[in-house]
Amino acid sequence: MKTLLVLLYLCTGVSFAQEDFKPFSEDEGLKEIIFEDEEIESDAYYHASLVKEGNQRRIDLYNLQKSKFKMINGDLKTARFLLGRISDKNSQVAAIKQRYLAVINFIEGRFSDSLKLLETPVMQISTSYQQICLLKLINLMALNKSEEVKKESRGCMAQTDKYSRNDQYWLDTMVKLKTLDQTGLKRKMLTDIQSTLSDDEQARIWLKTGLYLNREEELLDLIGILPESSYQSKRLREIVAFLYLRKGQKDKALSFIDDIDTANAENIKGNFNLVNREYELAFGHYRLALQKKQDSANALERAIPLAWLLHQWNDGLTMLNSISNKNLDPRNKKAIEIAFLIRQKQFIQAQKELALLKIDFKQVPPFEISIMDTYVNLILSSNAQKIDKRKIEESAENACKSFDGINCWIALQYIQWENLGKTITRDELVYSDKTMTVESLKEKVPLVPLKETISIDQSDIEELDSAMIVIKN
Repeated sequence: MKTLLVLLYLCTGVSFAQEDFKPFSEDEGLKEIIFEDEEIESDAYYHASLVKEGNQRRIDLYNLQKSKFKMINGDLKTARFLLGRISDKNSQVAAIKQRYLAVINFIEGRFSDSLKLLETPVMQISTSYQQICLLKLINLMALNKSEEVKKESRGCMAQTDKYSRNDQYWLDTMVKLKTLDQTGLKRKMLTDIQSTLSDDEQARIWLKTGLYLNREEELLDLIGILPESSYQSKRLREIVAFLYLRKGQKDKALSFIDDIDTANAENIKGNFNLVNREYELAFGHYRLALQKKQDSANALERAIPLAWLLHQWNDGLTMLNSISNKNLDPRNKKAIEIAFLIRQKQFIQAQKELALLKIDFKQVPPFEISIMDTYVNLILSSNAQKIDKRKIEESAENACKSFDGINCWIALQYIQWENLGKTITRDELVYSDKTMTVESLKEKVPLVPLKETISIDQSDIEELDSAMIVIKN
């Protein structure tokens, strides 16, 4: 009877795992079954391991799909986190995980790390070569490894040729550019222009190549050849707008992208507003660009300073966290984040971040960090927070050594004030000299030589000195 129950459980389990895709829990029967036959016991545990493996595969596939979605939307941090949930050794999708991580590293500018992932043993399976060779090739281009680019391009272009609709025009051009094949480049730019521009996709790639090679003037002379149907392509119109923008013809550039809402188009519009000092409009366009592409470097590098100018502290912090540029010193990024936190009056959080940042600088931070540290501690001490007086004095002294006048003044004031923070926030009048204001301190004051008060005449000193001299005969 017990054996029959086990067999019924196994049959039910197989159907349940394959059709309903619901994971088993430990209380669904395995612990309660008493096995009388060692062979049946072994089969049951084998089945349980298969169920567990199937569940893990579904979890891995879920994390893989979510990470791909996040990666496409520019949220690389979350994508990397989701991929970290997948095992490198036991998962059946470990190779795909490696490829996605390589893509993330490439986007972040970590070309060596990306290339290293593509050269691991799990990625050397011949069936995977088509999927990774292009990524490997552009990593080699970014690292300026010309000889390896030549070698890799032959095999990769042969393997991926069937997927290209334009004879791999762009890839072939980039390879020639990186390998300094000037003859091949010139031939590629001038061969059969009429036929090239008659196809929208081919025309877009051809114009993009010319833009990349700084051939704007030559390309603009050929714009008239484009058929009317080509101007329905938003991507092609973006490139034409860039061409006119490079040549300084702003009105024509704007006319091509005025009704386009892509990330590139919004960035161009924002640049126009920025030149005209229309900061709010520019900031709006950059925000729209970031909605289209979360990690748009062009939008971020302009929108963050504008967020500061326009007092958009929340937006500034959000945009700052979207930056994934490896060339940006993380300490500098953290310092800007602290500045935004101070503007938001989040002084306790700013103090915590400052403590960590000073550790990163090995307790020798730049004077800008010391200025923020002094200010935050002064404010917190005025709000009844327990702040070590010596910490404020140290930060003020460090900034003073870099010739920051205000911190020099603060360091001196601590000699006579027990708690300067509370003194600063007092409502009553502390100093009564109304003529001494910030504006008065900025004014240039004519230098008047000090008058010396003579207490002893110099001639008397000379007479006394001469009387002490003994003249020997």
